[in-house]
Amino acid sequence: MKIAVLPGDGIGPEITDSTVSVLEAAAAQVGLALVLTSAYVGWKAYEATGSTLPAETLDVVDTHQALIVGPTFAGEYPKDDPVRGHPNGLLRRRFKLFANVRPVEAWPQFDPLVPDLSITVLRENTEGFYPDRNLAWGYGEFKPTEDVSLSLRVITKAASDRFARFSFDYARAAGEKRMSIIHKRTALPQTEGLFIDAFEALRPSYPDIDIDIVRVDTFSSSFPRDPQRFRIVATTNLFGDILSDQASGLAGGVGMAPSLNAGHDHAMAQAVHGTAPDIAGKDLANPSALILSTSLLMRWIFQKTGNEKCRDVSRIIDNGVRKTIERGIVPPDLGGKAGTKAFTAGIIETIKREAALQPA
Repeated sequence: MKIAVLPGDGIGPEITDSTVSVLEAAAAQVGLALVLTSAYVGWKAYEATGSTLPAETLDVVDTHQALIVGPTFAGEYPKDDPVRGHPNGLLRRRFKLFANVRPVEAWPQFDPLVPDLSITVLRENTEGFYPDRNLAWGYGEFKPTEDVSLSLRVITKAASDRFARFSFDYARAAGEKRMSIIHKRTALPQTEGLFIDAFEALRPSYPDIDIDIVRVDTFSSSFPRDPQRFRIVATTNLFGDILSDQASGLAGGVGMAPSLNAGHDHAMAQAVHGTAPDIAGKDLANPSALILSTSLLMRWIFQKTGNEKCRDVSRIIDNGVRKTIERGIVPPDLGGKAGTKAFTAGIIETIKREAALQPA
């Protein structure tokens, strides 16, 4: 199983090292052979090559279906960087990672605001209001005068159609019978209408899944009061980014929030949180989000290849993180005292302990 590893900036190298260690420990339990290839992205890549996403790194990714990517800076790179923006945006565009998957569950140890919360936010990942990914060339924001700024929002039928089918397939694979489509068609009738039409057109092909068309205003106000109404939601780029963070906050914070950027041929595990440069190198970073994102990646590989060992690795990782926290080994940002290395060691110990308890 070939996986490219791009450590990123700030706390990225630390949590990526932790993630790789946990992945290797889980894979060893089921006899899954891994080939992990490291490559630079972000500031170290720029220092070495003059680009935050150099050709050498893209060549590595080209030969790997799966990626683990640590957090990278946003806006802090030199102006002569040829990527001209966020390197992860270029990865999403080049490898057509059109769907972002963000499952959010409440962790009882962290006193969540909504104790029974369990929701997956599916977000179209290549268009919308994000200026770094909605034009073939250039940046989708403009300043015609010093006092006027403009931003484009791009929605296409092709992208909406492929995302709608992905969302229906995801809901079906998860065993869900209902999916909510979050929109703001009242204010953006043309673009939101095109997006919603893609889901409406697929209704006959998925008679086992009901869809609920919900305004983003209604969702934002009713979700905290009636969280069980929403299990899987699908929406456009900016709304999905905001709503998944809202869900993470209700569940205990983004420190535990996993994320997967998926396409037809490639997928990228990537934590929701940022680089946290203020704690970089201090053994304080919580690697849970990237570890759990890698669990999603292994599940995606299973769905693509049918390799049941990948599915088992995903389960082992999820169980390892949860049981470690239940044992009282908790990182500082969640109120505990276990540093990055100690928490990682605790997860690996849990994985080995759970394996020893299994019948031969």
